[in-house]
Amino acid sequence: MTSKASIRPYVNQAYLLGLLMVAVGLTLSPFLMGMSQFWLALVWLVDALTPPFKGVGGIKTKLSRFWHNKAAVLLVAFYLMHVVGLLWTSDFEYALKDLRVKLPILVMPFVLSSMLPLDRKRFDFVMLVYVLSVFIATLFSSVSYWRHDYEDVREISHFISHIRFCLNIVFSMAVIGYYIFKMRVPRGNGVPAFGVKVAVNQFLMWFIWLWLAYQIYIFESLTGYVILAAVVLVSAVYAFLRWQKAWGWRIAIAALLVAVVVTGALVVWHEMKPLLKVEPVDFATLEKKTAQGNDYWHDTIHNPVEDGKYVGLYYCRKELQEAWQQRSALPLNDSAGVMLEPTLARYLTSKGLRKDAQGVMVLTDEDIHNIEQGVANYNNWQHPGLRARLSSTLFEYGLYRKYNNPNGGSLSQRVEFTRASLHLIGQHPWFGVGTGDVPQAFSQAYDEIHSPLQEEYRFRAHNQYLAIAVAFGLVGLAFFLFVLFYPWFASRKNHTYLYLVFFCIMLLSMFPEDTLETQAGATLFAFFMALLLFAKPQRSVDFN
Repeated sequence: MTSKASIRPYVNQAYLLGLLMVAVGLTLSPFLMGMSQFWLALVWLVDALTPPFKGVGGIKTKLSRFWHNKAAVLLVAFYLMHVVGLLWTSDFEYALKDLRVKLPILVMPFVLSSMLPLDRKRFDFVMLVYVLSVFIATLFSSVSYWRHDYEDVREISHFISHIRFCLNIVFSMAVIGYYIFKMRVPRGNGVPAFGVKVAVNQFLMWFIWLWLAYQIYIFESLTGYVILAAVVLVSAVYAFLRWQKAWGWRIAIAALLVAVVVTGALVVWHEMKPLLKVEPVDFATLEKKTAQGNDYWHDTIHNPVEDGKYVGLYYCRKELQEAWQQRSALPLNDSAGVMLEPTLARYLTSKGLRKDAQGVMVLTDEDIHNIEQGVANYNNWQHPGLRARLSSTLFEYGLYRKYNNPNGGSLSQRVEFTRASLHLIGQHPWFGVGTGDVPQAFSQAYDEIHSPLQEEYRFRAHNQYLAIAVAFGLVGLAFFLFVLFYPWFASRKNHTYLYLVFFCIMLLSMFPEDTLETQAGATLFAFFMALLLFAKPQRSVDFN
């Protein structure tokens, strides 16, 4: 005969399996990421319909547990706001897609808040599997990076967008740091006993932490750089305020914080300084003829700069076109508006070559392939990293400042996204355009503000706060901010290191990205908000 007690262990194991499915799917499998939601919902239903045993409770108990958890109710209410937004929506196809993408924000808080909290062992196991999954995903990225099997370094993120992947990497680094300082060292006669097991665990954690830091470096994600720096600062301040040690330790932490800030600033300046230094040119002595006797054109007015060199000098369009036809089957400029000539000119400049036949013929077959794929800077492609990201950012800033051309520039395009967003908020200030009408509203807004953005670059807000305000107005934005900040101010029990760091990562990521508008971003947000607020062990020990 099957007793109530015999069913419960299987339900608990199925629940743990669902959490592990999310932890793995976040960076390795979008399919698993989506399937895990339905698995957790099914486990919740089975658990609710299982006869109560030892205070676990049935469906009424679970619903009551959820209803009395105000933070969980608010998160679910935020999702339901999107449902209410259907009332003033005309594009239901997009609205239903948006509701499907944000489904984790409904499922995760509801399920995890109404289930019993995890014990310490299971919670730690979920976090361990998550970190290992992120680590495995970076191995795939590293193979592509080392083999140079990409045209844009962002392509080495195989399973989710590189921005969301970087968010996972930074949070994983924080998780590892947490467990490094929480690891209990056995003591014998009051003296730490560093055995082989402890030493190996410490080595592995530090190795993975440094490995993940290296991944952030090669991804050239400005968002990743900024958020990693912010997490380091927040961690240092948190340790300073909460670590119950002698003042000597606090002084050491403060000194380390200052050292990190100064070192970071020096590294950025070291990488940026060569990019800001433009090579001096005596325009009066510039050569007038190419090696073939054709005239050079020297742009002495606009002078866009690539890696400290003027792109517009030693330019012979006639020779560029003729030489390019000999090296590539693709036209330099076609009738469809695809123009490789600016890419070719920038690439030649980055290699220190003139924009003439001789410069084109010196290029290798690999160089030609890069240019055909839109790679505009040889140095940035050959040596990805912080300097490459700064170089591309400075170039696109120069184009936008001098020519009002934001097309293809990550930062400059966001200026146009913001302009369009503010335009729409001004038109629909209180309740927005509705859940489903966001794409068509943006399409119309770009025309109304006469944006120089080409059609292919006319995206949505790329800022979660603006995205909410566009869809649901200032009323919706105010409610969203209330949902975000309520858990921190509602209870000191939520003042844990992991939650604080994750909360900061989410807050910062929502400025340059509409984090919740993709499955990976919405799942990351919903899962860890629910796990760290509702499913953490009841006697959760933090830094002491």
